[in-house]
Amino acid sequence: MKSYIIKSPLLLFMFSLFLLQSCKEEEDLHPEVQTLEITAVSPSSATLKGNVVTKGKFTVLDYGFVYGYSPDLNETRGSRVSLGKDPQAGTYTKEVTGLSTPGNYYYDRTLYARAFLTNEKGTVFGQVASVTLPSPRVQSIIPSSGKAGDRITINGDFYTSNISEVEVIFGSVSAKVVEVTPSKVVAEVPIGITYSYYNYNQTPVALKMANQSFNVTSSFKVLATVKDFAPKSGYTGTTLTISGDNLPTSSYYYGGLRVYLDQQEVSITSYSSSGVQVVVPHTISSAKFTVSVLADGVKTTLPGEFTVTPHTVSSISPNSGLPGSSFSVFGSNFPGSSYYYNSNVTVKLGDVPASTSFVSSGQVNVTVPYNLPVGNYTVKVTAGPHTIDAPQQYQVIAPSITGFSPTSGGIGREVTINGVFLPGQYYTVYFGTVSTSSYYSSSNSIRVNVPAGIDAGAVKIAVLHGNEKLVAEDNFTVLAPSIASFSPASGVAGSVVTITGSGFTPNHYTTVKFGTVATTVLGVTENTIRAVVPSGVTGSMKISVIHNGQTLISTENFTVTN
Repeated sequence: MKSYIIKSPLLLFMFSLFLLQSCKEEEDLHPEVQTLEITAVSPSSATLKGNVVTKGKFTVLDYGFVYGYSPDLNETRGSRVSLGKDPQAGTYTKEVTGLSTPGNYYYDRTLYARAFLTNEKGTVFGQVASVTLPSPRVQSIIPSSGKAGDRITINGDFYTSNISEVEVIFGSVSAKVVEVTPSKVVAEVPIGITYSYYNYNQTPVALKMANQSFNVTSSFKVLATVKDFAPKSGYTGTTLTISGDNLPTSSYYYGGLRVYLDQQEVSITSYSSSGVQVVVPHTISSAKFTVSVLADGVKTTLPGEFTVTPHTVSSISPNSGLPGSSFSVFGSNFPGSSYYYNSNVTVKLGDVPASTSFVSSGQVNVTVPYNLPVGNYTVKVTAGPHTIDAPQQYQVIAPSITGFSPTSGGIGREVTINGVFLPGQYYTVYFGTVSTSSYYSSSNSIRVNVPAGIDAGAVKIAVLHGNEKLVAEDNFTVLAPSIASFSPASGVAGSVVTITGSGFTPNHYTTVKFGTVATTVLGVTENTIRAVVPSGVTGSMKISVIHNGQTLISTENFTVTN
């Protein structure tokens, strides 16, 4: 390789001039930018400042800043903020907002940025600059309770006056922020706050900035606001919905939410943030009443009155019957009950209360009192504050005995008593002084068996209806069982003997013995007993019959032949 030495001063000067010109052209060819500084404006915004030293000779495509929470910023890392394609030499600035720090905000608040300029040949960057963003600090909330629309002030250090950078949350509901200064945030208590999982209607309040939440308080007391109720009319049993803002969603309400219909307190049946519900009770005594709510020690009477719509009574059926019988009242809008015996509807026959059972909103069944005298009665149906008379009267008729058959019989004999009775009832029937229970009754007859323990002879039959004893006019003759004869007078083992007598009860337990040996009984009627001559006996012997607890012995002997 050859080396050249320039000895001429003129040539040396010209060569130096050439080198300087080449360097200047090289500098004018490429751009140069500088990152001057980053200034924190608030916890979620900062001002970036850069400088275009030279734009270079190539076409500029973009310029601005790249920023993020890591110093490793380049064309692929960091958030880019573009300022366009026409940079001017000199300083430029850009405020970035909505910054949100990743990770734990309290330990990672450093924002990094660098200026850039991109042309058709590539991108040049300035050096990396950084700043620590301020951390908000909450000091207090005043007041510590409020109703929807009330303004609360959160005091502290917030480093901004921009409302858009701050969010205040009550429970899970965002509030309207009306004012922000570096030292306070003013917001309105929102509607729709739910606090069913918090005792005593308390809810947490949080302040959110730069995507970070800061606890303001865990126990802001939400005051309920009641506004109205609906519907304004209906029957007893109607559900009233009381509307308002931030109503309690459970019974754990420290303010003691209580509802009054006039002066009568009623239980709340349902809770929600948009409305609480109560039921118009059947015990309400006023046809019109106001609705008041006591919340947080303040009683508010809601607008308007509730009008109780009267029920209707269209008919009764049947319209006559015995004391103790039942009839139905038909109409509409009878208040229901969760129990069969309905106390929501009361019925009187005249001035005498009767027991009721609920069937439907259009039917109530009524039982006539047993002690109600015979006569015609107005049927009065009361539900809530309204009493409506049925269009027909109810006639109470007297029970009676018109006769019985047969007129005589032994113990256990079935007797049918005719008259006017309640069907399906178990009546107490007296034969003289001995009582028994009937096993069947219809509207015109009772069936009963002559009871044991009664002496033979004439007795009166009486039927107990309620507290009244109905006595039949004629006597019933109780027959004592007896043996008159038997035939044949003799026979071989296995032959059938018919015992004739009176006072026998068909189908009742009967034992027949030949001497001391019991045998098979084939059948019993009122006057006969058929039995089989047993084996193992010989000679002459008495026949004995044990019937209804009595032992009867024949006067003649029966002879067993071979």
